[in-house]
Amino acid sequence: MRILFITASYLPTINGVTSHVSSTTQALRKMGHKVFILAPSFPGYRDLDKDVIRYPSLPNPFIKNYPVGIPFLPLKKARKLKIDIVHTHHPLVIGQAAAQIAERLGKPLFFTAHTQYEQYLNYYFPRGYDATSKILIRDLVKISQKSKKVICPSANVEKRLIKHGIRNTVVINNGVEDFFFNKPQEKPFSPLTLAYTGRLNREKNPFELIKVAGELKKMVPNFKFWIFGSGLLIQKVQDQTLKLGLENNITFTGEVDRKLFPEIYKSVHLFITLSLSEVMPISILEAMASGIPTISLKESGLEEIVIDKKSGYICERDPRKIAEKIYEITKDKENYYNLAQKTYQFTLNFSAKSTALKLIDLYTSFKS
Repeated sequence: MRILFITASYLPTINGVTSHVSSTTQALRKMGHKVFILAPSFPGYRDLDKDVIRYPSLPNPFIKNYPVGIPFLPLKKARKLKIDIVHTHHPLVIGQAAAQIAERLGKPLFFTAHTQYEQYLNYYFPRGYDATSKILIRDLVKISQKSKKVICPSANVEKRLIKHGIRNTVVINNGVEDFFFNKPQEKPFSPLTLAYTGRLNREKNPFELIKVAGELKKMVPNFKFWIFGSGLLIQKVQDQTLKLGLENNITFTGEVDRKLFPEIYKSVHLFITLSLSEVMPISILEAMASGIPTISLKESGLEEIVIDKKSGYICERDPRKIAEKIYEITKDKENYYNLAQKTYQFTLNFSAKSTALKLIDLYTSFKS
């Protein structure tokens, strides 16, 4: 099968959508399918993958490393690719362009809803939320009507879309590549090591991470906390770290090549995320694939993968209580290792190969 993924985000930009598109592409190709990726151009970046097609873009004035553009694929070139399936990973302008490409080629369109879009609007456009939310929901309904199926990475996303009247949905979980799966081994608890991987933006609640670290230091003075990633708030988060005297505990690494994480995670005990606007983050699944339990908040959107005492712990939104839970986990090493094994076994259900197989079954049922 010949598949065209259309995205607003791809390498060298590092985020969940990029990881999903990349890992799913590789899994589909291993199964013998041809996958093309239509993505925005990025100054100075050269693709090694000859099947990545770049459309013109401009620098994003608000967010570095997120160029903006409108997908363009000449009809003559599109026909030469002999596409069977068009699959967009975004709504709005990207989704509309994908719908036009699918219509011109006479091929089925699919759309994956990767984000809790309404919550993001509430973070970035609180004053105009009502108006922008209506525009967004109208667009989601429109792209769903043009799509054969709307793919939801989690059941929570599906429930939310159904509330908006979108019913042609199907749940296909995100998956991670095979090299992330490493059966957990015993590791020393000195020092206790935490990790967070992701953007340092408002929707990820990064200041709460630092507050938890501040409380944890009172119980475990020599703990380490690795924060992998960057974002709009990185300077303010670093300032808060200095203010609380945590500069010897917390290390900000910036963006890191994903292929290094399996080795990094061999020395990490717990992954922590305090975001309240998640879908099914690949960064968490990657950590869990190494048997690293996750600390998350109630009603975070992570309930399908962070299951209390099975793949992590779900906590109240209270920095001190979260720190106490972390301390409690480390005091019972036998219980911790049992949880690590359960986390690893649970995550085996979330492989990129499984995601790819489900996509092919779906595509096949609609292929003309």
